[in-house]
Amino acid sequence: MALAFGVLLSLIGTVLVNYSNYLMKRELEFLPRIGSQSAIKTIRTFMNCRPWLQAQGLQIMGTFGHGIAVGLAPLSVIQPINASGICLLVLLAVTRLKEKASIVDWIGIGSIIVGVLLLGVTLVQSSSKTPEYRPAILWLFIVLLVGVVVASLTAAFMREDDRASSLLGIGNGVLVGLTAIFMKMAWTDIGNRWGEFRVAGFVYSAYFWIAIVTTLVSLVIFQIALQRGSAIVVVPLVTGFSNLIPIIVGLVAFREPFPTSGVMASLRLASIFLIIGGAVLLSLRREGGRAGKKVYKERAARTALTE
Repeated sequence: MALAFGVLLSLIGTVLVNYSNYLMKRELEFLPRIGSQSAIKTIRTFMNCRPWLQAQGLQIMGTFGHGIAVGLAPLSVIQPINASGICLLVLLAVTRLKEKASIVDWIGIGSIIVGVLLLGVTLVQSSSKTPEYRPAILWLFIVLLVGVVVASLTAAFMREDDRASSLLGIGNGVLVGLTAIFMKMAWTDIGNRWGEFRVAGFVYSAYFWIAIVTTLVSLVIFQIALQRGSAIVVVPLVTGFSNLIPIIVGLVAFREPFPTSGVMASLRLASIFLIIGGAVLLSLRREGGRAGKKVYKERAARTALTE
C-alpha cells in the first residue's frame, strides 16, 4: 500500500513540476534577467508577477508530493517516475513555446528521455523495503557530488555562450539530486526518532533543513538556467541528473536492490549510459543550436525581447 501511494504521489508531483517549469519559462521571457539589476529590485519584480508565483505554487506542491513519496518508497522506484514528466515539458516547449533544437540536441534530448523511460520499465522488480544506508559511502558520494555542483556552476558563470545554460542544467540537476538524498536521510532520521518526536521530528532533523536550503538554491539556479537557455535543453539535463544521481546513490549507499533479471539489469545499465550520454551531447552544444537567440533589455520592471 505504501509503495502504491508513493508511486501515485510521484506521478501527480511530476506532472505539477513539469507544467510549472513550462509556466516559469514562459514568464521568464518577460521578467528581468537575474543579475542585471539589484537583488531587491529583481525580487520585487518577480514577487509582483502573479503567473510566476502560480508556477512556484505548483512547483512547491509537486515537490512536496515527491518528498512524501521518497519516504514511502525507495529512491530507485520514485526517481524514474519523477523523470518521466520530462515528456510533458518537451511537448509544451515545442508546441507552446515554439522552441527549436539542432539534430544533435534532439539526439541528446531523446537519449535522456529513452533513458528515464527504461528506468521506469525496471520498476517491476523493485521492492518497497529500504535498508539502513552506509554512512561512509553515502558521505563520500555527497562530497563528490558537491564538488561536481561547484565545478559545473563555476564553469557556467565564467561562460557567455550556449554551453553556460547546459552547465547550469547539469549543476542544478546534481544539486536537486542531492536534495532528494538529503530528504531520504531526513526520513530515516525521523523514523529513528519517531517514538520521541513523532511528526515533529522534521524540526529536529538537520538533513531536512539542508534539503530546504538546497531546494531554495536550486530554484534560483534553475531560473537563471531557463533565462540563458531553451527549456527543451535545460530541463532534460536537470531531470536526467536529478533522477540518475539518487538512483545510483540509492543502489550503492542505501543498498536498494538492483534488478535480478538479466534483461532488467541490462535495461537499468543502458538507461544510465543513455542519460549520461545525452547529457554529454547537450553540454557540448554550440551557439546556433537553438532558434532565435534572445537579447534582454531592461525597461523598468519588465524586459523587452528582441530576436
